[in-house]
Amino acid sequence: MDRRALILGTAVFTAVPTFAAASPEPSAAPPEAVWVTMTGVGLPIFVDGRVRNHVFVELKLHLKPGFAPEQARVKDVIMRDALIRRAHTESFGAPNDYNRVDTRRLAAAVMTIAAAQLGRGNVQRVEVVRQTPRMRVRNPTPPQSR
Repeated sequence: MDRRALILGTAVFTAVPTFAAASPEPSAAPPEAVWVTMTGVGLPIFVDGRVRNHVFVELKLHLKPGFAPEQARVKDVIMRDALIRRAHTESFGAPNDYNRVDTRRLAAAVMTIAAAQLGRGNVQRVEVVRQTPRMRVRNPTPPQSR
């Protein structure tokens, strides 16, 4: 028997199970969710040019899979500053409530800031985790109809 054929045949038969075991199987687990939190952002609530209250919010920025959270953390200070500057030009206060923010308007503003700083599409959504008013303020009473 030819030794070359014998060695080549055993090498092929031992390599076949290795390739079959190494074939990638589709993973059933979804990719890990990646997010960055922005804590302690104080936003003024003003009505008719008067500051009525300050609300401190904690935000969770859900990042695109594969985007490194370290890149978002580096820009955290810049995004926080841009958000506070924007909150001083437009109020994020909820209508008829001086103790809460309007989460949709705030999330939309953070998304535009994040798109400018981190790139469009790298932040998938913004979640307002916590809202803490600086003090409890009486809300305006609706006008009574007669």
